[in-house]
Amino acid sequence: MVTEADFNKAAALIERSQRVLMTCHTRPDGDAVGSMRAMMEVLGGLGKGVDPLLLSPLADWYAFLFETPLPVLTDDVSLEQLHNGRYDACDLVLIIDTNSYVQLPEFDRWLRQNRTPVLVIDHHATSDALGDVELIDAGAAAAGQIVFDWIRHAGWPLTPSIAEALFVALSTDSGWFKFSNADARLFRDAAALIEAGADPSAVYRRLYQNFSPARMNLMARMLQRLELHCDGRVALQVIRRSDFDETGATGRDTENLIDECQRIGSVEVAVLLVELGEDPRRGQQGFRCSLRSKGGVDVRRIAQRWGGGGHRMASGVNLQGDLDQIRSHILQAIAEQLG
Repeated sequence: MVTEADFNKAAALIERSQRVLMTCHTRPDGDAVGSMRAMMEVLGGLGKGVDPLLLSPLADWYAFLFETPLPVLTDDVSLEQLHNGRYDACDLVLIIDTNSYVQLPEFDRWLRQNRTPVLVIDHHATSDALGDVELIDAGAAAAGQIVFDWIRHAGWPLTPSIAEALFVALSTDSGWFKFSNADARLFRDAAALIEAGADPSAVYRRLYQNFSPARMNLMARMLQRLELHCDGRVALQVIRRSDFDETGATGRDTENLIDECQRIGSVEVAVLLVELGEDPRRGQQGFRCSLRSKGGVDVRRIAQRWGGGGHRMASGVNLQGDLDQIRSHILQAIAEQLG
């Protein structure tokens, strides 16, 4: 739990700043961008300039949160502009929903060289201690809960648009309130956000009934390759680069696809391997490995073995090697915990 002293230190950083560079982890999810949207309005209301910067493109179903598209590093903002452009004038960096260099590709190089004060808001146990001040609560279901706690502690206005953004954060990181992190605290916070103006029905339609045919075709291909291992206790699925080319889907369309195979009653652990292409630095094929558990297996331990991280029941890691090799390593690591 974040202490009153932590909130006061963070507020002092905000008070001393004039312009804030705000970012989150690569492949931004609903918690990251919902929390960013809320903090953008909070900081604007305090008279602060805000320069948001994404590290990879935003999924279409989150676009409703922002009046204008957010710039993306290397797509809209070059590394040179990051070092010498308007971002260099920022006197505070706010990082949301991660505290790890590995989740800040390219931006991490700037961060290591820069002496600008850093404020981190995160709910993951995995940490590189990036912040001069850190609001960390590993017991929170979402980073958005920490933002909400800070708003209440500081007495800042909770507008309907902030409430909606934070409801997106809480609902997405809890799997629409069905994951094991959906505790009484989460439901109390969700109720308070609804009372402040969040509309759950409207949010659900925008998030979960707003997909493209390309995403559905990608999901169909993934399900056709469903593999069951360990007597049906492990489900493994693969998405190849050719699947994106042939369906017109993008990497953003893979978000939450791993949840589909968890509908199988016997499955205790789900694995989704998404081909990333060859790593030019290592000359090796790469895959993004997403891991989900129903509770009996700590998938964070598995991800951490290869430099990844996350939560006990939801983690991920990027791996280099051929598919057969990666599949074998991951299945072996899961089998060790299943016993």
